[in-house]
Amino acid sequence: MKSLIVLRHGKSDQPVGVADFDRPLNKRGNREAIRTGEVLAERDLIPDLIVTSTANRAYSTARLVAEGCSYSGDIVPVDDLYLPTLAAILASVRCISEVYARVVIVGHNPGFGMFASKFGSGVDHFPTCAWAHIGFDVEFWGEISQTTRSDGLDFWYPKLDD
Repeated sequence: MKSLIVLRHGKSDQPVGVADFDRPLNKRGNREAIRTGEVLAERDLIPDLIVTSTANRAYSTARLVAEGCSYSGDIVPVDDLYLPTLAAILASVRCISEVYARVVIVGHNPGFGMFASKFGSGVDHFPTCAWAHIGFDVEFWGEISQTTRSDGLDFWYPKLDD
């Protein structure tokens, strides 16, 4: 079984004159990204690998989540995860090396919300820093398709802590 944690980036600022791709996290986004990593550690979900969109807010989220859960492995930036379609997310997941059993993938709505809803057993709200832990009944990442059997194993977002 492969375990995928689909994570939406943290809350970002929208400064005037800054391109969408370059938008930074705001204070809340920074704080919630670290907390997200702490929750992953508390639930014994420290990843074997983190894959992220190359957009500033997603990559920053990935780094802070890694810090929060004491992950010291690679953070792999993937251009195709910036504002992705469901097909682009699936293509990125299928490229993950078989040596990794649990992977966090960081990106953007609406694609990430659609992915979590499709595979995460009823996830219908996917706010910033939300994650859905999805189990795929496959031996290899490359086997995952739109019809692959999956189980929504867990779901969390920062407001659930309140």
